[in-house]
Order: sequence, then C-alpha cells, then structure tokens
Amino acid sequence: MIAMLCASPLRERFELVEIHTHRDGSGWEKLTQAAVGIGRLAVLLARRRVDLVHIHTASDASFRRKAIVAAASRLARRPYVVHVHGGGFAEYAASAGPVERAVIARTLRAAARVVVLTDSWKGRLAHLAGDNIEVVPNPVASVPEGASAELGAPARIVCLGRLGDDKGSRVLVQALARLGEQRADVRLCLAGDGDQGPIRLEAERLGVIDRVELPGWVDARRRDQLLAGSTIFALPSRVEGLPMALLEAMAFGLPAVVTPVGGVPDVVGDGHGAIVVTPDDPAALANAFETIMADPARAIRMGAWNRAQVDTHYAVERVAERLAEVFDAALGTRPRRGR
Repeated sequence: MIAMLCASPLRERFELVEIHTHRDGSGWEKLTQAAVGIGRLAVLLARRRVDLVHIHTASDASFRRKAIVAAASRLARRPYVVHVHGGGFAEYAASAGPVERAVIARTLRAAARVVVLTDSWKGRLAHLAGDNIEVVPNPVASVPEGASAELGAPARIVCLGRLGDDKGSRVLVQALARLGEQRADVRLCLAGDGDQGPIRLEAERLGVIDRVELPGWVDARRRDQLLAGSTIFALPSRVEGLPMALLEAMAFGLPAVVTPVGGVPDVVGDGHGAIVVTPDDPAALANAFETIMADPARAIRMGAWNRAQVDTHYAVERVAERLAEVFDAALGTRPRRGR
C-alpha cells in the first residue's frame, strides 16, 4: 500500500521519502532496522529537511516504535500524521497499562491529523484522538476490463493472506469438505506465506488434500492470475484492518465471503458484494459458497457491484487525492520548499 502511494500522483505534489522501521527476521535484525530507520529520520529532522512526517502504524511493537517517531517530530516542531492500520488498535489501546495508554493518547492528540481506514473506526478512536480524525481507505490499482474474473465452472475459491487460524485457513478447508459430492470439483487456493503444515494435515484428515492448492507467497503477477481464474474470494478472518486482498479481489469483480471484522463491513455493504458470516463457522462458509455457486446471475451482480465500488472509492488516484488533502490540512499555511 505504501509503495503504491509513493508511485501515485502524490509524487507530483510532494517530495516523498520512505523510511522503514521494521523488517522480518530475528529480534536483533528487527531492533537494528528500527534504530536505523528512526536514526535516519532524526538526521533529516535535525537538518530541517522534513516538512511533514506521515506515520503508518499498527498495534503493540509497531505503535511503540512510531511513538518514538512522533516524539522526535514534536521535538523538531514538525507536524505529523498518524495513519492507523491495525484492525485491533482500539482493543490494544483499551488493554494497555496506564502509562502506555497515556502515550497512545498523547501521540494521537498531538498529531496534526489521525487517519483511519473506515467510518466505523473513526467512532471507535474518537475518545483517543479527539476530532482531528480523517477517513482515507486503502488504495487498489485499477484492473483492465478484460482482466476480470471468470465466474464459470469449474469453481475455485481463493484466499490471499498469511496462512493461519487468524485468517481462517483451516476453517476454509473444513468448509470445502462440507460442500458435498455435487461440488466435488470445487478447488480451494490458499496463497500466502506462513505454516502450511496444519492446513495440509486438516485437508488430509478430511480427504480433500487433492483439491487444496498451497502456492505459498505469490507476487503481483501470480496474484492477478489467481484472482482472474477464481470464482469466489474468501476471507473468513478473526481480525482485520481494511484488507488489501479484499480490495484487489473486488477490483477483479469477484463476489466475496467475509467476516464482519475491522473495516470489512464498511467495504462490502449490506450484502451487495459479499455474504458475511461469523468467524470460525465452516457450516456458514459452506452455505455461503453454495449460495453463490448455485446462482451465477447473483454472483455476477455481486462482482459488478464490487468492481464499481473500487472504481468509485478505492482507486489509487482517488485515495492519493484524498491523502493530499490531509497533507495540506496538516501543513496548514506553513511555507514549503518547492513541492
């Protein structure tokens, strides 16, 4: 998402510098990356090379790193925007100790703007951030009309995201096994990094291992091929923010089966583009899949609604324009050098 914004029309108005404070790896590697990233920002702030700091954060360790970034920005008297991505941020703040909760409130209330992903998040964070909250959704690249998904048979259900129970990976396998003999040709593709072992064991136990695809992490080209060759997108997560995978599937015109977590309900509407089920419910998942596959006309309508939503609200150009407005508001009337 950040890479997409850095390549968007924002570059025509602002000089953007991307700084990483996190990487995958060992604890030492993560600590080193945090120190290098925060140190680089500190140098830019000290040299007065920064007009605005745009902080992207989730919860826990992610926020603790970014609280240091925010404090450095305040020390340098530079405005900052806090962009909250983690689906469990409100719960994280509520469960934090008194000192950490005070740091969270201080960081958000001192921000020039706080950006959240959906309207429902705005209400959940208002008590922490005050009235300076802006709603800016995640962006998604437009998909050419000819690249839309094929909704015919044989059916394939696709899920994109890190494998594990938080994404409902094993529940999807259980739902596949419940579809019955009349849907014996339906395949399930779970694409993403993470441990495949528990999923394979569950698929073998239920006798559907030959119908489960586990390609691992996929690049953008392979992701687009999977979406274009699938019938239904499924994301039965326990926790979400505003999942990029869902927006990408919507851009391909796929009907979806999702759970009412994070910003997902705000995106899929009142059943227009998706069937919403409760987490950890394989029977409800199977019923939702059957409902879509049994009514191709409805599947097409759902997919068309999803694609129209992306074009109207989530196209990268529109999100970049909205974010530019947030930057301008955060900068106020302070003069900027060049762009």
